[in-house]
Amino acid sequence: MIALRRNHFLALAALYALAMVYMSLVLGPLGFHYVPMGFADAWDKFLSVRFVSHGSNERPDWIANMMMPVPLTFLINSTFAMGIITGRRATGIVVTLAVGFLFVLVLKYAQLFFPPRTVTLNYITAQLIGVVLGVVAFQFSHTRLYPRLLSLFEDGEGLTLVLGAYSAFLIAYYLMPFDITLSLGDLAARALELFGILFSVPGEGHNATYQLLLVIADTLTAIPRGMYLAVRGRQRTTRRLIWRSIGVVFLVFVAQLFILGTEPFLVSLIYRSAGAIMGVLFIQRIKGKDLRKRHYYFSRFVPATIPIYLLLVMFVSGVFSSQWWTLDEATNALEPRQLLPFWNFYIVSKAHAAQSLVVTSILYAPIGVMVWLRRGFWSSGTTFSAFLAFSLSMLVEVLRMMKPGLRPDFSDPVIAAIAAGIAFKALPFLWRMFEREAAQSGTLDSYVASMGQQPARQPASA
Repeated sequence: MIALRRNHFLALAALYALAMVYMSLVLGPLGFHYVPMGFADAWDKFLSVRFVSHGSNERPDWIANMMMPVPLTFLINSTFAMGIITGRRATGIVVTLAVGFLFVLVLKYAQLFFPPRTVTLNYITAQLIGVVLGVVAFQFSHTRLYPRLLSLFEDGEGLTLVLGAYSAFLIAYYLMPFDITLSLGDLAARALELFGILFSVPGEGHNATYQLLLVIADTLTAIPRGMYLAVRGRQRTTRRLIWRSIGVVFLVFVAQLFILGTEPFLVSLIYRSAGAIMGVLFIQRIKGKDLRKRHYYFSRFVPATIPIYLLLVMFVSGVFSSQWWTLDEATNALEPRQLLPFWNFYIVSKAHAAQSLVVTSILYAPIGVMVWLRRGFWSSGTTFSAFLAFSLSMLVEVLRMMKPGLRPDFSDPVIAAIAAGIAFKALPFLWRMFEREAAQSGTLDSYVASMGQQPARQPASA
């Protein structure tokens, strides 16, 4: 496993702090909007900040503010103490809380110079809670979780860790924005809302082809979850694993019913269960197989897949239409604030921003997969994959800028490049893990079969 030193954690904490400053001060409804104010006046205004009554529609933003400082304080705590020596651990907690609280208060004070940013005790409290949660997450991970994960990794269970982390992320993605119904009023509003959601399908309002692609994408994302259940239950029968997969899908669906802002489609029970079942059957299928040969087999189909992939990207991006703007019309319609990195993520809900990030990553990660399939194991190609993804995404956004009714997002090329680069870098390790799983499962099945074929023990003769 990769070992990070204190200076690495310090650098990551500094980068994340800069990102928080950018999101809190630069991004805004008006873009970068600095209004000079006397420091004394700003301080008096800061001291007069009060709690504001918020409705259920404000809870997702409050939760997002609470989650924002968690990674920062986790990284700061990693810098000051590794949680091994009790005295150092206590010192690390105190220093981390002090730095985290001070950073949040300074940032909220600075927001007063950038109207119309919202500065209330509600959001200050949310971020201070996030500081504490980051410290709790660090202490739990380094005293309980990390030793357990390290033990699993050393025992050859790397695939279990990867698929488990993916499954946890996927469930969290389904449950965003974590806005649980907390009152009878919320339950009543949610019940009325569900009547219009349960019997609809993803992509309502788009054409049937687009809706079908969304269903296929959602089905494919459920496959690794079925794989996780299969590798965790190697000794269970395929039938039991399938029923477990269906049960997990159903439980997540039930949880979604009580989360405001989620869309629990009834039809999703079918296609997500199908995806999880495919994951189970895939793990069962590769038992005892030589996956190295499969790698070369799949690489032969990459040239034929490229034009299909490009057409799919263009279709999903919405550029297949007959209406076009001239260059002058497109540049006149483009607002300067749209050129700010991640501005489009700010003007939408936090759940929608997360969905956009995931969709963009999924859309361009296949570039890294295809490059790796053609180049093979342990070859260089991370930069090349990122360059191809960046170029294709930039072309798509320029085309979207020329289309009436579409909003380009020039942050997507950066996300696309990172997704493709990570995909290329991670695939050799993932493939090795699947090879180990195939060999391990095949050996286990052979052992169980041999045990079942042993002759019964004869009683000793008198």
